[in-house]
Amino acid sequence: MIYRESYPSAHLDPFIDRYWSIESAATAGAPVEPVLPDGCPEIVFNLADRFQRIPKFGDLETQASAIVSGQLRRRILIRPTGHVELFAVRFRPHAAFGFLGVGMSSLTDQVLPLADVIGAASGEIESQIYQAGDFNKRIAMVEKILTAKLVNSNGDSSTAGSLTGMIASSGGRISVRELGHRSGIGERRIERVFDKYVGVSPKIFARIVRFNGVVRSMEAADSFGLLDTALSFGYYDQSHMIHEFNEFAGTNPSAFFNATHQFSGMLTS
Repeated sequence: MIYRESYPSAHLDPFIDRYWSIESAATAGAPVEPVLPDGCPEIVFNLADRFQRIPKFGDLETQASAIVSGQLRRRILIRPTGHVELFAVRFRPHAAFGFLGVGMSSLTDQVLPLADVIGAASGEIESQIYQAGDFNKRIAMVEKILTAKLVNSNGDSSTAGSLTGMIASSGGRISVRELGHRSGIGERRIERVFDKYVGVSPKIFARIVRFNGVVRSMEAADSFGLLDTALSFGYYDQSHMIHEFNEFAGTNPSAFFNATHQFSGMLTS
């Protein structure tokens, strides 16, 4: 497996978290992989065999060759069906609206074909991504498209970026009231900004930020104590953290980290 990532040009840094790609040979009978909420919407271009999404109920869903993933409030389950070659744009939490042009709450917990969101322009972008041929050329091409859309984002986008940045800097431990106090913005307006630009409430976004802090901490540790981890991230106690982990990851921390995940760690930041 080959994983690459790169960071955006300086003028796009307020909007783009990173670009990433994965290439892997075909794997027969590949296992199901969880993708966890990470607070960042993405556009993912599939340049090889399709992935399947495993719904909680109903039939398997074969994903489109270009998809938009909105804010997730719980894990989704996917698996490759053959050769893997993905290229993706991971937006900062507030920034996908500037490119997609739709209120982000309409995409919450959704993984949709890019064409369903931006229309016919999707086909041309997909074609250019495919023809670019390698990771760096794909980045250069997509940055031209993103620059035309994102650098002229309006003041509310900057406000959303500032608010999500405050939450991230706090590790997800800031209340909406304190967010309003620090920003000088009323709580009702904060809620409206998050609904449009982020897709989840500030409280849920803060919980996702804290959950991701826990995941990264546990991934980096040779071993971890659940109680110490819970207290260090500001949870009331160990059971509070495990409850949050179960809600977002669909399982408890021990079961999650004892399982083998070929792609999951790369698909979340």
